[in-house]
Amino acid sequence: MDDRTIDRVFSGCLVEELPPVSSKIVRIFTSSTFTDTALERNTLMAEVYPKIKEYCREKHGLEFQVVDMRWGVRDEATDDHMTTELCMREIINCQRLSMGPNFVVFLGQKYGYRPIPTIIMASELIMLKETLVQMGVDTYLLDLWYKKDTNAVPNVFILQPISTILLNFNNKRVPKLQSQDQAIWWDTLNKMQKLLRKAVHTCFLNGQVDHDAMHNYFMSVTEREVINGVLNVENTKAHCLAYVRSDINNINLQNIKKASNFIDIINRGIDQEASRLLGNLRDERLPNKIEATNMQKYTVEWMGREGISSDTHEEYLSGFLAHFYKNITKLVDRAMRKEDSSAQGVIVTEILQHLHACNGSVKVFYGREHSLELGKEYILGPSDKPMILYGQGGCGKTSLLAKIAAMCFEWIKSTPLLILRFLGTTPDSSALTPMLISLCQQISYNFMLPMEDIPDDLVPLTAHFKNLLTYGSVDQPLLVFLDSVDQLTGASGANKLTWLPSKLPKYCKIIISCVYEPNDDEISADYLLLRRILDDEKAFLEVTSLGEQLATVVIRR
Repeated sequence: MDDRTIDRVFSGCLVEELPPVSSKIVRIFTSSTFTDTALERNTLMAEVYPKIKEYCREKHGLEFQVVDMRWGVRDEATDDHMTTELCMREIINCQRLSMGPNFVVFLGQKYGYRPIPTIIMASELIMLKETLVQMGVDTYLLDLWYKKDTNAVPNVFILQPISTILLNFNNKRVPKLQSQDQAIWWDTLNKMQKLLRKAVHTCFLNGQVDHDAMHNYFMSVTEREVINGVLNVENTKAHCLAYVRSDINNINLQNIKKASNFIDIINRGIDQEASRLLGNLRDERLPNKIEATNMQKYTVEWMGREGISSDTHEEYLSGFLAHFYKNITKLVDRAMRKEDSSAQGVIVTEILQHLHACNGSVKVFYGREHSLELGKEYILGPSDKPMILYGQGGCGKTSLLAKIAAMCFEWIKSTPLLILRFLGTTPDSSALTPMLISLCQQISYNFMLPMEDIPDDLVPLTAHFKNLLTYGSVDQPLLVFLDSVDQLTGASGANKLTWLPSKLPKYCKIIISCVYEPNDDEISADYLLLRRILDDEKAFLEVTSLGEQLATVVIRR
């Protein structure tokens, strides 16, 4: 970031395009098949994820999140065949948001669920159906379940939601009917899988489609995740981990029900096609792409009734958990070392987060012309009191405060210094002392004052902050916007708002927002305290709910 950009950030400039903000999140997508890695994933959730979460928060001020799509994908997602699409979207989200690691794959001896495509190019499905007809195969099922979308360019066929044809698929009120329709669907899916694979394989042999197009009809959800999370990624060393349990020795195939949790079974035997596809992914393509240091391999013994359990595989689990914790924290540390960890770099990141949040709120702001006019009158007028936006939770105080802040660059002829914080949204805006230090750092930078002079203790810090407010001038008025002051921790009772001046110096304006619930004095404590401190009705602006008419406009836009 060049010096001019840094200056713009410190001045709170919202007029020009903002540089991207460094992520404050570690968000990893965990990819696996459902049943064969349940033990590992459950143990991670219970014993390791909380420790990583604490590590990220305490050492780096980061939030740790895990996306495990094998739990909690609702029935409706199955109904409209959105499971795979949801997984792909979440992988993109993790890659976009995460600081450091963003994708972890667990592979065993199971290739996993292989859905049929939800969307097929019209020209391709027509070719497949023509191929089946030439082979003397009835295409009734494909005609029933795939409907042409002529609005798409080029045209596509879309697999219809299950409940539009099997009406009781989601009917939880009549379990017997639901069970019947679900059984019909899984039988239908199996038949359509065979039809499509038979047709596309013939087309491949005839040179009508390439291998990738054919493989699309054979691919598991897990492989598709690995392709998007690892194989198509440039820097796997910084972002990806793989845990491969390549073999369970002495797996008991006599107990088909238990064995099917760990290996693909078809017709009471091993699914050789699935094994071949898994072997290609697990043993060839994945190791060729991911860094060797980021891939860990295991072999375990089939033991007891469960095959693999916490009781019989304590040593394996212990090593796996330790390695996972070490690798995730290593990637987080490596990512953070590349960040600007200087005092200036930290405050730049802090300011940017709030400026981006302001722009996000302003993009979806409509109406409230009267409130904006009152905000303009306050900013340009002679008032020497802070302005308080108050109202019930969810009424729109944050959006209004953000809009007033953004409009200041149009209202004021000179160049204002904008200090903006959405309190409670970052570690340094959640507690009173770090928040005041952050405000003092931003003001000090703009007026070329030494940051070393900023006190750490609250009492001298408050005095220092109030003194810095006097540095505003006619050429650079000082505007401070603090949203949700009730979110601040670190002080209580009458001391909680002693940092806020009851009378402002010239060329300084402060707008803060707080919640007010008429029948709840505890929630409204900060509002009631502000009423006693300021004792000026003109300093308070109530933010009411949108109302039906404006709410309708917002929804339409």
